[in-house]
Amino acid sequence: MTVGVLVLSCTSDHQVSPWGAARRPPLSVYVAPPDLDAHLGAIDAEAAELGLTLEVELRGALPRGGGEVVVRGYRGTDALGRRTSAVRVATPRGVVMAAGPIESGRVDRSQATELVPSLLPGPDTDAAQQLGLFRSGTDLNRDGAPDVALRNEAGALEVWALQPLGAARYTVELAVPPRFALDVDRDGSLELAGRVPVDDGDPIRPDLVDVAGFEGGRYTHRSGAARAFHEARAGGPGAGGPGAGGPGQGKRPEPPKDDAVRLRRALEQAWHALLAGRPAKETLAALDREPVPAALREVFSAHRARVAELAAASSRDAPAPVEEAPRGTRAPTRPQEASGRPD
Repeated sequence: MTVGVLVLSCTSDHQVSPWGAARRPPLSVYVAPPDLDAHLGAIDAEAAELGLTLEVELRGALPRGGGEVVVRGYRGTDALGRRTSAVRVATPRGVVMAAGPIESGRVDRSQATELVPSLLPGPDTDAAQQLGLFRSGTDLNRDGAPDVALRNEAGALEVWALQPLGAARYTVELAVPPRFALDVDRDGSLELAGRVPVDDGDPIRPDLVDVAGFEGGRYTHRSGAARAFHEARAGGPGAGGPGAGGPGQGKRPEPPKDDAVRLRRALEQAWHALLAGRPAKETLAALDREPVPAALREVFSAHRARVAELAAASSRDAPAPVEEAPRGTRAPTRPQEASGRPD
């Protein structure tokens, strides 16, 4: 038995898609029309429900004519009576950032939820509450996008880039958490900075500071500005180790007669030498040649261990050397241990 298939044809084109010839909905169907006031109204309603009080509102502009961006910082009180904070950021396209408040029962309280109105050079945290040139809602690192600075309960800073439809946190590469900002090269752009805390009764009290400049889309202590900052504090270019003078610097200065001051200088120079990219082995060897009196041995050993941790971390994070392929051969296009067969 033969089964026939009847094919019917029609000369007219019956378009059954409601989207026309494209046969798919345009993107505009899924994107709500810009309405900054509506998004701010939604934030107001949420803040009232959470018992938050508006403390500061900052306004900026999105790139490429994207409209206005509104940054708001709030304060509140949690169920345990502790002071809380929150940040909300809105653009014409939506609420692009909602940080905090942290719930009273939450153990991990490392999230940054406090708005930093302005980053001003210097370690004084009160200065960040003043409005200045480096204001949240403006471009803090000259990458073309407005930024917002936040702080967590421990004082560590975060910087976020704001876009019409979202926000992204910048990576920060530092040996210590960033807690303030500096303009180390006086170019009008701020570097993030932090220092190792020391006890009030510490007789040596080294000032171990690290800085991160903005380079390659992130804040890093490997930036040119950061490396120059550390090199200048490690004894100058070409110095052989902590305290050594570089070419053209003349005779090496006499070490301080006070043991605590001498050891403080040695620790600081070793710290900066490592962050400047100098060899860890030689730097630590120079530090270990410093005579340490018995009264300072315990506290010096603790600081020396901190410097050694930095040396180990620097070695782990150093990029692997690139081996040159022998002449007449081609470099492999995939890792040599990789297999082309599926597992």
